[in-house]
Amino acid sequence: MKLFQLIYDWAELWALLIPLGVIVFRKPNNREAKWIIRYVYIGLILNGFIIAVAQFYNAMPPWLKNNNIFYNIHSVCRVILFSLFILSVRTYKFASILKSLLVLYLIFVIINFIFFDNIFFLSSNLYAAESIALLIICLSYFFRTILDESSTHWLKHPSFLVCIGICLYEVITFFVFLFFNIISYSNDPKDRAFARIFLMIYSISFVLLCVFIAIALYKYRKKTELKIN
Repeated sequence: MKLFQLIYDWAELWALLIPLGVIVFRKPNNREAKWIIRYVYIGLILNGFIIAVAQFYNAMPPWLKNNNIFYNIHSVCRVILFSLFILSVRTYKFASILKSLLVLYLIFVIINFIFFDNIFFLSSNLYAAESIALLIICLSYFFRTILDESSTHWLKHPSFLVCIGICLYEVITFFVFLFFNIISYSNDPKDRAFARIFLMIYSISFVLLCVFIAIALYKYRKKTELKIN
């Protein structure tokens, strides 16, 4: 039981070690993969702070006893880096609209934290906007893939796996964070129990996302080796 709790408590950190291992040992050097690689490094740093604050809370100074800001920063980084990755892997008929969506998202982030949410509290608005933005961009990728008549086999392309992972993660976490703040601050024991379940679901979805990213990075390396041979 203690081992399971330990694995669960550190899931947001060790999950990123899966794609990091691929980066270190397989060294994917495809230019398309650079945004995903950057996400792994940045996510590892941010989640390191998140886990450190949670696990060593009593030893932290008062100004560092809140890890919500790192969750919020991670959410913004996820949207920016994944969007840049998806927009870079192929051409789109309405690429300017998708780029405008990313700009609108960033404007929303600024307005949200100026007028509505405190950056030191977990923002349900921010996570909802993340899911909407990334799902629209991923669906645009899938739609363009269906209509594509080029020789590229997009269903076997590493980017397809990344988009599948993103969609699964965002669909699950959209509902998790939509209600999380409401139940997490409730004094009802049942609500607190639901909050713990929601966090477990979030952790599992994040692990799945990291697995999909790791497989995609492995395929990028394999794809490069085939080109060299």
